[in-house]
Amino acid sequence: MLMDKSRTTNKAALDFVSKFNEIYFQTFTHHLSSFVQDGFLKDLFEKNPSVTRDKAKLLIEKFGDTANPANFTSQAQVMNIQPTTLSLIFSIALYAASRSWDNFSSHFYSKFGDMGSDDDDDDADTDDYLMDA
Repeated sequence: MLMDKSRTTNKAALDFVSKFNEIYFQTFTHHLSSFVQDGFLKDLFEKNPSVTRDKAKLLIEKFGDTANPANFTSQAQVMNIQPTTLSLIFSIALYAASRSWDNFSSHFYSKFGDMGSDDDDDDADTDDYLMDA
C-alpha cells in the first residue's frame, strides 16, 4: 500500500509506522497462540464429564470482570451463539490487539518520544480518560 507522505511533518515517524506492521502482526499472533500454549482454551473447552469447569469463572480470571458472559447475553441471543463463546471471541481479540498496541506504542515512544499532546478539547469539563491513561 502506497501512502501519500507529502503532508507529513515527521517522515521518520511515518516510516516507522509503515514498517512496524510486520512486528505488530507477529506480536498479535504470539498473543493469540499463547491461549493454546498455556492451555487456557483446552481448559475452557474440556469435554471430560468428570472434570467440571466454571467457564464464566475461567474467563473472568483470565480477562477480568468485563469478560463475564452475562455481559454478552443480549448480543449472543441476537447472534444465536452462547454468551460464553461471544465473550471468548471478544476478549481474546481485545486482549491480543491491546497487547500488540502496547508493544507498538512502547517501541514508538522509545524511538521518537512524546510527539506532543493531541488533546484539543476546549471543554474543561470533559474527562478525556483515553488520553490520560
